[in-house]
Amino acid sequence: MHKQIQIYFILLATVVFLTPANGLGQVVVTKTDSWVLQDSCLHVNLKEIKIKGRKRKRRKHYRSTRRYWRTVRNIQIVYPYAEMANQTIRQLNEELKTVTSKRERRKLIRRDYKGLMKAYKKPLMKLRISQGKLLMKLIDRETGSTSYKHLKELKGSTTAIFWQTIASMFGSSLKSEYEPEGKDWMVEEILERMKKGELRPPLKIKIDSIESKKHQTKFNF
Repeated sequence: MHKQIQIYFILLATVVFLTPANGLGQVVVTKTDSWVLQDSCLHVNLKEIKIKGRKRKRRKHYRSTRRYWRTVRNIQIVYPYAEMANQTIRQLNEELKTVTSKRERRKLIRRDYKGLMKAYKKPLMKLRISQGKLLMKLIDRETGSTSYKHLKELKGSTTAIFWQTIASMFGSSLKSEYEPEGKDWMVEEILERMKKGELRPPLKIKIDSIESKKHQTKFNF
């Protein structure tokens, strides 16, 4: 008798704890004492939580690391080309404002493109992959737009997609955006130190052709 009462108590407790609070679920008892739970859903209300990105702690002596001084060297080499790109794009956009003909527009773009390639093709081909990636970032910093967007506006979508494909084959991207408060914080700090005179400024580019002297860079940081 005591054992039967214990079994009934267990069955009663099962009904109480498995019955949904919203009344949607039903417990069906058959003559064979089997339990079937139908249309039951478990709802749990959780408190709202905020997920914050984990901030990377800077090493205490990060300025003495090999990575830091490698970045300094790369900026000294690459930054002049980013500044040159900024000046060229500004000048070209000013000239294009006065042109209404598509033919004249293409002619103007082709002229500047050939001049830049004649002056800078050889030194740009000598850049390392890491320096090329940094150049994409700095172009976005100086011009406010990615290299892909500039190429698309000046040369069309087909050309932009082609060169984006080539860049991706080397682990780079023309769509790279500059993040001064994110993963590019070190680059931004180095540029600020160069601006203050704490580090040597970027190297000057040697210009071979007379036509390309108008693209000579002036470091504004």
